[in-house]
Amino acid sequence: MFERVLRIFRKPPLSLDKRGQRFAARHLRKQGMKILAQNVLCPGGEIDILAVEGDELVFVEVRSRSSEEFLTPEGSIRHDKQQAMLRAARHVMTSRHIRTLKPRIDAVAIVWPNGAATPTLRHHRAALALSNW
Repeated sequence: MFERVLRIFRKPPLSLDKRGQRFAARHLRKQGMKILAQNVLCPGGEIDILAVEGDELVFVEVRSRSSEEFLTPEGSIRHDKQQAMLRAARHVMTSRHIRTLKPRIDAVAIVWPNGAATPTLRHHRAALALSNW
């Protein structure tokens, strides 16, 4: 009976995506970035992490996988997602009238095998070219 009552108060385990995003945010902070927001929804799409590093506004896409057997996290960022990231970044820059910071789009790839205490993380700076910005 007591166990059943305790189960009600337990937090459900975080999804792989949420754990990966938290791990990525910690990594970015350690690299000296200031995290401004997470899970920013805008007409162009969603921005996983919005951060500032020096004179750059950094839009970060976080991809987490439990293995790379079939597809790497980086490989899962397809053309349509890249276009959505560009639209979202443009929307933030124009709607907030940001002119003093340069935009940059990074990707953080996380491989977190089931049961592993810590994942493998790869941070790709300027992963998406901002030509024709």
